[in-house]
Amino acid sequence: MTTPTAEQVIPVAALPQPKSRLLQRVAAYSAARSVTEGLFGIRSIVLATVLGPVAFGGWALLRLSMRYAGLGGLGVFRGMELELMRARGHHAGAEDAGDAAGAALGFVLSVSGTMAALALIGSFLVRDPQGAMVLRGFAGAVILEQVYTYALIWTRVRTTLRRYATLEITNAALQAVFTAAFAAVWGLPGAFIGLGCASATAILVTSSWVDFRPALRVAPLARLLRVGVPVAISMILGTALSTGDRWVVAGFGGAQLLGYYAFAASVAGLAASFAWVVRTVVFPEVYGEARSIGAAAALNAHFERAVLPFARLYPPLLGLLSCLLGPAIALILPKYLPAVPPARLFLLSGGAAGLVSLGALGTVAAGRQRSLPVISGSALLVTLMLSVLAIRSGAGLEAVAAASFAGQLIYAGSVLWLNFRESGVPEPGRFLVLALTPLLWSTASALLIGRLLPGHDLESGLLGAAGYLLLLAPLAPAMMREWHKVRS
Repeated sequence: MTTPTAEQVIPVAALPQPKSRLLQRVAAYSAARSVTEGLFGIRSIVLATVLGPVAFGGWALLRLSMRYAGLGGLGVFRGMELELMRARGHHAGAEDAGDAAGAALGFVLSVSGTMAALALIGSFLVRDPQGAMVLRGFAGAVILEQVYTYALIWTRVRTTLRRYATLEITNAALQAVFTAAFAAVWGLPGAFIGLGCASATAILVTSSWVDFRPALRVAPLARLLRVGVPVAISMILGTALSTGDRWVVAGFGGAQLLGYYAFAASVAGLAASFAWVVRTVVFPEVYGEARSIGAAAALNAHFERAVLPFARLYPPLLGLLSCLLGPAIALILPKYLPAVPPARLFLLSGGAAGLVSLGALGTVAAGRQRSLPVISGSALLVTLMLSVLAIRSGAGLEAVAAASFAGQLIYAGSVLWLNFRESGVPEPGRFLVLALTPLLWSTASALLIGRLLPGHDLESGLLGAAGYLLLLAPLAPAMMREWHKVRS
């Protein structure tokens, strides 16, 4: 006879819920993640200063290539994550989990090794010296970065959140130090060497707790691919959506324009990361409520608790920062002043990307994640077409950034509309307007101020910020309501 659990004796609602402890852990990880993103941002700024726009364009091209290289694993790491969590959660199947981890490592080593060999061969066939250098840097870094990703996932599932966060910060710090130091001595090749050394050192740090035993086994690999391939499709489309405009700049504008454009993206990179922090805090409640009170009620609560406050408070703040961006870049890195106009739009597109992140959380909670590839694919087509049109017409980098913003806006609007439809609200279009109006108003106001005060001196920045705040007056009542709601 089994002993009844506390939940069987006492109603779940009556049990003490350790919310404060959970929120403290999530807040601690959010802070750690912010440190990680900050170190990566410092790495980008230092490299941009040391290398200059042309060489920094080569660095940006390598980082873009590395993002796509991870997709060659066909999502086996997602399957591995699931297998390891099942083994930990049921205290059984440890042998199967070990087989799955070994199969995942063996598969990604095979795939990344093949990519490295092809890149190395290709580096001797291309005529562009910087292109050849990027291919050799890719060949040297791709295997190490994939092994580090394996170690990161193992750490997240099989150890503690504190160790996982510490590993992320350690890797970011190693990358910032190694890439900057070697780039100062050997330029772009030194940055590539520093990237590989940082990954190798991080792997060495994890060797005491991570099981590095690759294997090529068909049965566990097939299980991993059944889980991973659908996820990989969504990841491919999402990655292409967030980087497609940069490929267009690289293909039609050359390395120098890509350097400016990549710098603009790196300066504004932290704008979208705040949404990930918010998502990390609220996702346990969204998933839990979807199971307990139903998807429709959970989506309504998620909109009121997280989406609407984020939509009404965060984009206006990003618009204010965009008005001060020009003077900041002029003071710190004046050679990158051509990156100011696209950087302003990248900052504001962080609001759209945040709405995508929070909206997709509700979509998955409602079990409608199969709709995401169609939505992201449509937004990708729009982004690519508008980006090519902008760069070919000579409209400049700001127009390309506007194309990226349009794609993110379409993605955000479609995901939110899907959420509203699943929540059962009678007028989903009205709720969509409520969510998107602050972002659109803030963007239009910031662009208007940029046109009226195009200077990058401190006086122009302060006047622009004051004018922008005046233009926000129609949004002030709704912003104050959301601020009081968040505080309470």
